Amino acid sequence: MACRNLEKAEAAAEEIRQKTAVDPSLVSVVQLDLSDFDSVRDCSRKIYASEPRLDVLINNAGVGLGYDKNSKQGYEYTFVSNHLGHFLLTHLLLGLLKKSSPSRIINVSSLSHHNMIRLPDFSREAKPGSDRKYPGLFGYPTSKLAQILHTNVLAKQLKEHGIVANSMHPGYVSTGIWYPDGEKKILIKLMKFLGWLSTIIGRTPKDAAQTAIYMAADPALEKVSGQYFENVAISDQLSTFAKDPELAQKMWDVSSEMCGLTKKVE
Repeated sequence: MACRNLEKAEAAAEEIRQKTAVDPSLVSVVQLDLSDFDSVRDCSRKIYASEPRLDVLINNAGVGLGYDKNSKQGYEYTFVSNHLGHFLLTHLLLGLLKKSSPSRIINVSSLSHHNMIRLPDFSREAKPGSDRKYPGLFGYPTSKLAQILHTNVLAKQLKEHGIVANSMHPGYVSTGIWYPDGEKKILIKLMKFLGWLSTIIGRTPKDAAQTAIYMAADPALEKVSGQYFENVAISDQLSTFAKDPELAQKMWDVSSEMCGLTKKVE
């Protein structure tokens, strides 16, 4: 379990140990702040040092609306936390995934990728009065679209290595993502309302997890790659942008540059 808050992570890990009665050493926690590339690299080093194999990588962490700040490396915080951090972590763990093949990568995206009404802006030029790099790559919908595009390229590049990559929409879930510590009061009020609404009509985290569990564990999906899932099944509810191979490659190339990587899986 790679988590930002170690106290909460350890509590969750202990609950898993008690409810499953597995060997306690089989459930471990490592520090990971996806908004910080230094933390991502440190996490990958610790995983290589402690784990002999990696059968399934589930990129699930994320932040919602309400943030308006830069990451440590100077990019928009939400885009980094939801996409670039996972992009870098996946790249760094490819060696272990290849060693463990057949293995799987699951990117938890969102139906909100449909909210992208125009192509992402890949401009490097900072806006007046701002030092943000790639200022056009920001926000929740952009990050969720980027996760799907990331998945699509991974599926093509990793086919020969016995690694499948798929994305998914978990549904409208009642979780802490609706209660950010952002700065914009109007967004905070909106998120609190959505959080309250999710407790009434939203899914429980346990219910929302069923699709990811299915993707991670079902033997029938060992060779299924490049698909988008929801409600424990393959879904065709992808936006036009999410199906665009040229846009996927462009997002891959720019993401690689932002993370300081080469453009090709090595």
